[in-house]
Amino acid sequence: MKAREVDALRTALDTTAFRLEATQDLARVGDWELDRHSGRMHWSRQLFRLFDRPEALGVPDINEALAYYSPASLERTRDLFWQAIDTGKRCALEQEVILPSDQVRHHLTVIVPVSDVQGQVYKLYGTVQDITERRRMEAERLEHLARLQTLSRHLVAIEERERRELACALHDRASPNLAALRILFANLAAHLSETLPATARAGIGPMLDDAAALLADTTAGIREICTNLRPATLDYGGLAPALDEYVSQFRRRTGLDATVEIAPGTDTRVLTHAAKSLCFRLVQEALTNCAKHARAGGVRIRLEHQADRFRLTVTDDGVGFDLSRLGEAGSTPGLGLITMRERVELAGGRFRLRTRPGEGTAIVVELPCPPASVPSPEPPR
Repeated sequence: MKAREVDALRTALDTTAFRLEATQDLARVGDWELDRHSGRMHWSRQLFRLFDRPEALGVPDINEALAYYSPASLERTRDLFWQAIDTGKRCALEQEVILPSDQVRHHLTVIVPVSDVQGQVYKLYGTVQDITERRRMEAERLEHLARLQTLSRHLVAIEERERRELACALHDRASPNLAALRILFANLAAHLSETLPATARAGIGPMLDDAAALLADTTAGIREICTNLRPATLDYGGLAPALDEYVSQFRRRTGLDATVEIAPGTDTRVLTHAAKSLCFRLVQEALTNCAKHARAGGVRIRLEHQADRFRLTVTDDGVGFDLSRLGEAGSTPGLGLITMRERVELAGGRFRLRTRPGEGTAIVVELPCPPASVPSPEPPR
């Protein structure tokens, strides 16, 4: 080989080495090699920086290198070294590193076994990346998410409390007055029928009948508003009676054939008060969507309790929709279903939606049940 070619190769190697070192420095990634038989190691320059080790100290032996890791990471590292040697497969792990300055860092190490022609692993090659900042950001993200979940639960609880207070106030203030008016109109009609001549009764009677009908309609409307806000049955009777009451009103209001089914052996008392409220709100939203968009003839609501999971299923025989368009502007339904999913996931549950154009829609919600929970009071159906 000519000297010119040798110089060219040396230049190319130097350029490649420079680029590799620069890349490792930018990515904060170092690499190492370990000879299985001699135990000798090779470290890249960036690896010295990652471990805060002066290059003047030279490359550590395997035992000295392992001394950088915390006890838990040390055991895991040893296990994966032998796993790579025994299986010949690459593996990766996160490690907690304690630097000479006592600073704690987090590394992601990838171990790649290198085999000879007989298939025996004679060398391990690895890369090390400093992921401390990533771990910090992930911890902050999880902390913010936990705070958001706590805030969301608090807001849901406040909303339910305000609904309950408003429903109670509306019922307590309006219902007695409406009942008194109904009695007053009945007494007034009886008195007038006895004292007025027939011609006068013929003119006043229809007006009294209209007033009584209007009063009955107002009473029914207030009762329906209270049920929508927060049915007292949910707090004092339980989920199943509350759903029966609401579904009965829904059938009268919409004409849809809606039914509530409870699987054998299902006890809704295993649910917490918050979970009962959530199930009721989900049924409300699902039935509202069905009445608005589904053009269905029937809706089935089914409650099931299996081991540590409680399942709520709402199925209709309507027109369905293209699931891939959920959440797009102008798509129906949209926001309601997305909100339902978020509330279920916030409660630690699982939300599934099955639908196709022309094949109806099924919403399946699974909520965790507390182990060995004490059932809250709820009379049997």
